[in-house]
Amino acid sequence: MSARDSILATLRRNSPPPAAHPLPDPAVLGEADASPERFSASLLQMGGTMLDRQQGETLDQAIALRFPKPGLMICSLVPEATGTVRIEDLPTPQSAEPVDVTIVRAAFGIAETGSIFLSEAQLHLNAIAHLTQHMVVLLDPAQITANMHTAYLRPEFHTARYGVLMSGPSATADIQGVLIRGAQGVRSLAVCFMPQ
Repeated sequence: MSARDSILATLRRNSPPPAAHPLPDPAVLGEADASPERFSASLLQMGGTMLDRQQGETLDQAIALRFPKPGLMICSLVPEATGTVRIEDLPTPQSAEPVDVTIVRAAFGIAETGSIFLSEAQLHLNAIAHLTQHMVVLLDPAQITANMHTAYLRPEFHTARYGVLMSGPSATADIQGVLIRGAQGVRSLAVCFMPQ
């Protein structure tokens, strides 16, 4: 018997049976508030913003007001908004590099952290979530879960081949506490509540 096998055998012999220590119910761990208000507050703390539409304003109009610079390359992955380029026209990660704004619908959001979950089902080209300069995320308020514990119960965690949780724009800080947003990924992340 190898040393590795001997150590593993000792660990197995001395481990308590699984039923001796039942895991706590994830639904009762952490914050229980799954409200849109809690999500918004957490997102703002992480440097993200809310894209609130005015009465009668279309999503395209709200995006045009947020990003008024003419000639932007806008990739919409949702039927609720039109873009200047289709995701099907971006066959490789390299082709997504010039995209200025990406519009995507999140599978769900996490109220405690202000995070949104995206997978290959929403992105179609995973790299676009990190190469785009700005991201507008549509989120159905009914798809907000309370915390990471309840998020792991979502089926998307078990079916996705690729998944990313994003909480505001990318950021980095040095030892002196200087925070730089948009250093390694999206420069801004705005969430728009829109039922599916």
